[in-house]
Amino acid sequence: MPHLRPATEADIPFILAVERGPGYDALVGRFDEAEHRANLADSDWLYFIGEDDAGTPRGIAILQHRTTRDGSEFLRRIAVADAGAGFGRPFLAALIEWVFAQPEVDRFRLHVRKINSRARHVYQSLGFVDDPDAGPDPDSFRMVLSRPAR
Repeated sequence: MPHLRPATEADIPFILAVERGPGYDALVGRFDEAEHRANLADSDWLYFIGEDDAGTPRGIAILQHRTTRDGSEFLRRIAVADAGAGFGRPFLAALIEWVFAQPEVDRFRLHVRKINSRARHVYQSLGFVDDPDAGPDPDSFRMVLSRPAR
């Protein structure tokens, strides 16, 4: 399983490179360097780097709205350096495990762009469902995963 570690400013070049992968702007979005620096310094954001068993960075995950304290975590962005190589699903599974290790978290929420059918399939395979509490969005599916029963 991938290893998660908090990102630092030293990871910004990797984060920028992943976000600028082919087609990623339309699929997951991107920030510029200044936005990443500001987000890393803000307690409302938490960045993770996903590393393989050799310690090589392979993906990024960004959580947002962390200070809301509504019993949920919001996944703003997840992306891998080499889409289709088999790292994304286990990376997301490791992130889900981390999220639900937080005792105050009962729901893990995200938006996935309607054009990103590959990501939607991965989310569904890990238990995410359409969020019945989310309003309509013409561009995105809003999905949620509830804490597994203990």
